[in-house]
Amino acid sequence: MSVEYASPLYDFMFAQIFGSQRNTDITRAFLKTLLDIPEDDYDQLTVENPILKRLFRKGKMGIVDLKLSTKSGRIINVELQVKKRADTRSRILYYGSRLVSDQLLWGENYDKLHQVISIIICDHVLLEEEESYINRYELRNEENRSFTNLVKIVTLELPKLPREKDSAVWPWLKFFKCKSKEECEMLAKRYPELEKPVFCARRMTLREKWRDYQLHMMLQKADQYALEKQIRIDARAEGLAEGHAEGHAEGHAEGHAEGHAEGHAEGHAEGHAKGKAEERQYFLDLLGQGLSIEEIKQRL
Repeated sequence: MSVEYASPLYDFMFAQIFGSQRNTDITRAFLKTLLDIPEDDYDQLTVENPILKRLFRKGKMGIVDLKLSTKSGRIINVELQVKKRADTRSRILYYGSRLVSDQLLWGENYDKLHQVISIIICDHVLLEEEESYINRYELRNEENRSFTNLVKIVTLELPKLPREKDSAVWPWLKFFKCKSKEECEMLAKRYPELEKPVFCARRMTLREKWRDYQLHMMLQKADQYALEKQIRIDARAEGLAEGHAEGHAEGHAEGHAEGHAEGHAEGHAEGHAKGKAEERQYFLDLLGQGLSIEEIKQRL
């Protein structure tokens, strides 16, 4: 990590600039260039807990980059996708669906659901079939009639950004593409709306950068840990199903052998990583309590 300059594409820098409650004016200015929602809905823009609660005990847990709520209750999720992943589209849909389902408690009516807008900023080409760097998706039929506006997805692909400004969101995306402090400062001189985000990024001390970097690395590890745990659960279930289909006796023998080997391997791994697991669980517990990123920082 460079002391002189850290890109807004780093999770910890993105959170510092856009994910802080004290900087919601920056986030509001960015969103206004992109979304067609009522002006007064931005009057109460709140940074929410980024953790997605489990639907059941062994359910998959997720952590989004930035979750916001507006005055009307609309949910806005902003995600960074720096590395290309084969499952990105499914991941976007899954997180958006979870942000819809997480709104209701047991017994509540569906008419209480609010719109969820997922904004995905990609540092790679996500949609090979599209030429534009901005693409908006909703649920519509062949005649372009809307089924519901409950879910909306907006993708922003940085590699497709043209050389010259062609939209209100262009300077912001150019900011994400900056490779140096000098490039950021020149951009801010040209586009005054970027003065505060650039200043916000520049004023972070080395200690703050390192603390935020460590925090978001921990969040990434927690998210990866949840993913790997879910894979193990799915693999066990699939192995048991296949073993049962091939024969009770054979399945029992294989299950016993695999269980013994897996238990030995997991026991060794868990013993080796016990300290890391406890630290990771500490962060998950804090997130599960509904604490914000800034409140977690204060406990470090």
